[in-house]
Amino acid sequence: MAVPKRKMSRSNTRHRRAQWKVSA
Repeated sequence: MAVPKRKMSRSNTRHRRAQWKVSA
């Protein structure tokens, strides 16, 4: 996981999570 945890917002996490999985 290349995304820093501090960048994760509660709202962000749900939406972004799907995108990271594709990249990761």
